[in-house]
Amino acid sequence: MKQGWKKNLTIYVRIKKRYRRGKLKSKKGAKWDFLADGYRKTIRVCPIKDLWHYRLTVEHQEWTQKLKVLFLGDKPFKLQRERYGAWRGAKTGRTKARALRVWQITGTSDVIVGHLGRYTLAVSDGQKLIPFKKMPLPTDSFFLGRGPLNPRQFKTLKTVCRHPRPKMDRLVRAPQLYKIPTRDELGDKHKY
Repeated sequence: MKQGWKKNLTIYVRIKKRYRRGKLKSKKGAKWDFLADGYRKTIRVCPIKDLWHYRLTVEHQEWTQKLKVLFLGDKPFKLQRERYGAWRGAKTGRTKARALRVWQITGTSDVIVGHLGRYTLAVSDGQKLIPFKKMPLPTDSFFLGRGPLNPRQFKTLKTVCRHPRPKMDRLVRAPQLYKIPTRDELGDKHKY
């Protein structure tokens, strides 16, 4: 479960109005072949679009909101370089934000992010990263990642900002400074 979906992982997938238990058989592109118990043929399953859930034996709690994760193709965003002629830069043009469900193991800082696997939930106190063992509020700033909890070695999962964007106040019409003259007052020479 640490690395996410892999072959022979048991999950529950919604097929024809019911959740069916089965195993993942193989991956083709972004989709997986799922063999439900009692079925002979595999079913193509997309981890982002289809409804599914894990069979977790530990006590867990699902987050109330989905987490938007940046994807580059079918994998989480990782900085890559690309070149077109004389231009060089980061491969960011094809990034997409995908909303994934998150389950937190009760009493720990371990969270399971969709089909990507287990990550550590941490907050910063300015200098160090501290494991965060509660479900964060929408206004909290936190990091999800893997590795030791120091800023140089902690590899974060790239997510979309969860804070609502500040909206600009709509323009309020200012009071009129002077009276606009009418056509007669302008003194048009030609009478039409």
